[in-house]
Amino acid sequence: MPRKCGWWRNNPVPKAIIFCDIDGCLNDGKHIGFDLDALAEVRQRIRALTDRGVILSLCTGRPQPYAEAMAQVLDLHTPFVCEYGAMVFDPETDEAISLLAPDDRAEIARLRQHLQTLVGDGNKHVLEPGKDFALSITGPGIVGAENAAIEAQMKAYQAKCDGFNVIWTYSISAIDIAPEGISKQTGAAYLLDRYGIDPSATYAIGDSIGDIPVLFFAHHALCPANAAPKVREICGFTAKHPTTRGVVEILDHILSKLA
Repeated sequence: MPRKCGWWRNNPVPKAIIFCDIDGCLNDGKHIGFDLDALAEVRQRIRALTDRGVILSLCTGRPQPYAEAMAQVLDLHTPFVCEYGAMVFDPETDEAISLLAPDDRAEIARLRQHLQTLVGDGNKHVLEPGKDFALSITGPGIVGAENAAIEAQMKAYQAKCDGFNVIWTYSISAIDIAPEGISKQTGAAYLLDRYGIDPSATYAIGDSIGDIPVLFFAHHALCPANAAPKVREICGFTAKHPTTRGVVEILDHILSKLA
C-alpha cells in the first residue's frame, strides 16, 4: 500500500466508504442556489456515519476548488475524487494526486488546444476553468438541458474531435472528457487501495451517465429520484426525493442498515 499521509496517517481504516457525486446529488446544478437546510441535514448524517466508522468522499467531475468548497460546506476532511477521476485531492495536506500517465496529460493538452478553436468566439459554450487533468465543455444549451439534448451536443463535439484517445460522457452541467481508461471509478479504486477498505464495503451515490462506472464498481449503488433512467436501472436503492433531499434519504437508508 502507498505511504500514509494526511488523513490516512491519523485515522483507522474505515469500515466503509461512500462515494457521492455533487451535481444533481448535493446540488440542483449550475446557477441554482444551494438548499442549505438540506445540506445541513447531509452534514448531520455524515457525522452520524463517521461515528459508526463510515466515511463519505466526494466523487465529481468538477474541478478541485469547487469540490474543496463543497467539502468545507459539509465539514469533510477525507480525500476526494475530482476532474472525473483524473485527480485525487487530500484537503488535509493540499496534495493533488494526478492519476494520469504523462502521455495522457499530453493528449489532454493537445485536445484542449483543439477545443479552444471550437468554443469561445461565436460559440455559447466554454471550457470549464480550473481543470488540469481533464476537460469539460459547459455553458448555455448544456447546463440544465435534457439528457438527450446534452448527448446530442456531445456527439457533435465528438465528430469534430476525431483521432483523440479520450472518453466522453456528460452530466446535468457539462460534457466531460478524460483520457481513455479514466473515470470516477479510477479515483474510487485509488482511494480504496489507499485506505485498505474492503471492496464489499463501498457505496456510490450518483445521478448521471458519468456516474455509471463508479456505480457499477461500488458494492451498493444508490441514486436520488432525479437520476437518469440508465442510472436508476443499476441502482439497488432509489430515493423518493430528488437531489439534496434525496441524498439525505439515501444516507438515512445506509444508517438504517448499519444499526
